[in-house]
Amino acid sequence: LHGRSPIMVNSNFYGLDAICKPQTTRQAARAANIVHCMIEFKRQIETEEMQPRTVNKKIPLCSMQYGRVFNTTRVPGVEVDELMHWSESRHIAVYHKGAYYKVYIFHRGRYLQACELEVALQEILDSDEEPATGEEHLAALTAGHRTPWAEARKNYFSAGVNKASLDAIEKAAFVLALDEEPQDMDSLDDFGRAMLHGKGYDRWFDKSFNLVVTSNARIGFNTEHSWADAPIMGHLWEYVISNDFLLGYLTDGHCKGTCEWQPPHPIKLQWELNEDCLKTIESSLRVAKNLIADVDLHLVTHDAYGKGFIKSAKVSPD
Repeated sequence: LHGRSPIMVNSNFYGLDAICKPQTTRQAARAANIVHCMIEFKRQIETEEMQPRTVNKKIPLCSMQYGRVFNTTRVPGVEVDELMHWSESRHIAVYHKGAYYKVYIFHRGRYLQACELEVALQEILDSDEEPATGEEHLAALTAGHRTPWAEARKNYFSAGVNKASLDAIEKAAFVLALDEEPQDMDSLDDFGRAMLHGKGYDRWFDKSFNLVVTSNARIGFNTEHSWADAPIMGHLWEYVISNDFLLGYLTDGHCKGTCEWQPPHPIKLQWELNEDCLKTIESSLRVAKNLIADVDLHLVTHDAYGKGFIKSAKVSPD
């Protein structure tokens, strides 16, 4: 993992929601259903129930990369970055209104159901907690140059509450960003930019992936590229979108099911960021904003024909 330039825009990639109308406009409900589907994907990997992808339905492809989908973070180094993977994680990290939370996805011997996750996520959306000084822009460290981030991580996040909170993010199964803004398929350029780089500080670009759920319940993702090839994330995304559709929602837009118990309350992460650390964060944010300003992104919807016509012409859709 050589190269000290920022990974935001230069390396990380993104994906968008299915183009069809979502079944709910409730942000917490959609987030809960998608997180629940991702947990099931995670469980199938861990129990080795997932069948490997095959070539011509006969030759299995190597599945090693699937082991790094979850519980994985790219850790900055002064000269070389390192991929860190943990064998287990029973929580996710959630970002909303500039604050980070630790949300347990495993409780009382089992993974939480979607309706239970919705309760926990709605608690975050309803919270009036204020972010600590510097917390809102903290993830800009992951968006800027790698060496300053590596030095800041060593100087300001190696002990105390900062280390504990950073561990909660880096050791999470993945990061969930609950955006305050809506997105729509009528403005794909804006949607794409929001998933590719966001504001430069509202995605933890080091994490294996960030699930993003907008205020009107549209979804997308931002993925760090070094841990796997893109088809692995594509498989996860195809799985969660199709299973989200199969799970469905109640007529009022909430998740189906009945909570067996009150899920664990989200834990607000604590930070003590001194002046030098705040200066480093803002310096990284300036780098991120300059990168964002240099991005031209225009998405065009093509509906004249699809893969069926291409195949009929005996040409691969790829």
